[in-house]
Amino acid sequence: MNPRVGTSAPVLQEREAFVTPAVLETGVQWQRRYGRVLVISDLIVLVWVFVTAHLMWSAHLEWDKIGRPGDWMWIFASLVTLLGWHLVLTIAGTRDARVVGGGADEYKRVINSTMVIFSFLAFVCYVIDFSPPRAYVLVALPFGMLLLTLSRWSWRQWLHVQRQAGRMTHRAIVVGNRESVEHLAAVIGRNEAFGYRLVGVCLTGSDSAASVSGLPTVGDVDTLKTAALSVGVDAVIVTSSDATHPDMVRRLGWDLEGHDVEIIVAPSLANIAGPRVHIRPVAGLPLLHVEKPAYRGGARWAKGTLDRVGALALLLVGSPIFVAVAIAIKVSSPGGVFFVQERVGRDGETFGMIKFRTMVTGADAMLEELRPDTGNVMMFKMRDDPRVTSIGKHLRRFSLDELPQLVNVIKGDMSLVGPRPPLVSEVSVYAADARRRLLVRPGITGPWQISGRSDLNWEETMRLDLYYVENWSIVGDLLILWKTLRAVVSSAGAY
Repeated sequence: MNPRVGTSAPVLQEREAFVTPAVLETGVQWQRRYGRVLVISDLIVLVWVFVTAHLMWSAHLEWDKIGRPGDWMWIFASLVTLLGWHLVLTIAGTRDARVVGGGADEYKRVINSTMVIFSFLAFVCYVIDFSPPRAYVLVALPFGMLLLTLSRWSWRQWLHVQRQAGRMTHRAIVVGNRESVEHLAAVIGRNEAFGYRLVGVCLTGSDSAASVSGLPTVGDVDTLKTAALSVGVDAVIVTSSDATHPDMVRRLGWDLEGHDVEIIVAPSLANIAGPRVHIRPVAGLPLLHVEKPAYRGGARWAKGTLDRVGALALLLVGSPIFVAVAIAIKVSSPGGVFFVQERVGRDGETFGMIKFRTMVTGADAMLEELRPDTGNVMMFKMRDDPRVTSIGKHLRRFSLDELPQLVNVIKGDMSLVGPRPPLVSEVSVYAADARRRLLVRPGITGPWQISGRSDLNWEETMRLDLYYVENWSIVGDLLILWKTLRAVVSSAGAY
């Protein structure tokens, strides 16, 4: 658990800091400042994009016979497109405080905004029978999308550093019964990137305690306004409980009106991501509609196509690495280059998973005598495994032993992103909920790979995999692939 959640001392220090508002910015203040930074950053990026497009056009005049890139008409057209692009980024809410800092929504909005402005440009050009410069399509569109995404990612890394230092966060109190408060504190403690820091609780009903999960009790339901204003929070998070009824939330909204305190309702929907949840008001009553997980259909077909194309490209680009690793394995220890192990895939079907051999010959026979040394009773992983060869340690550290699984992806046994493929022996003792991991193809990488790898216990691995199975998306897969690069380079949890 996060140390800020698990102990009361830091929380008390934070509460003391709230009495000196000049030291810490409020949520509204830092959001406005960060929003202005993104406005300027996006503008600089777009200027860079169009300057690059004009320079490329100048270097390849054969692209267009409609004039020269230095003509005032094309400079004016670029300026109008640039300002329109920047405006669409604003209208689409790409700088909304609710999406910056964590999750895939910020990137989705940036990409959608880019497609909207160029679609609109294509429509206008078609209507007036006008041919735009090819440099817009060949340079400005892909380069702008890439540069805007990298810019937002860079600012997000900076924001994460600030939040780890205790700055630029939403200070919040949580309202609910003891069980719901403990659950929410644990979830928020695991996800600092989203910028919420709990500084107190208000317990409902008959629950009473001086502190919960290291958070001091600052009041009850009847004194919510006083507690929120005295502690100096930016948000009140209301969890699901008998005492947190709609009238209470509505009255709280009236009480906090004009105080720049946000009210957040945390419904009791475990492991369900935002894209599957939609609000539909019925006679003034907001109803949450939860879509079914996408296990089949067009999205699944698109994922399979992306998997095979991506795996084939990686296989071709990485072929020199394959050859070098194969030679190193063959020279360093006796035995074959590859190791094929039976694993369980989608719908419980077994397949042979291919890896570079990192252990001595006959390693499986030594498994039972080593198993008591590990704390994960379901997934066997141990540090300093004596069966691992000298070259195998280096291959595992940077996950190079996983590269042959690209062949499994091309064959359709695996996906680039998904839950880790389990052993047959592991599946035989699965509980009913664990079997839901088999509803999708297993992956070379996944939430397990980017969240601690072998350092995770079975419960945490299970939680991450089930969340992925229920809420996967193409954009989410791309983010996991990107984060995998960092996890592999850092080699954290790899052994």
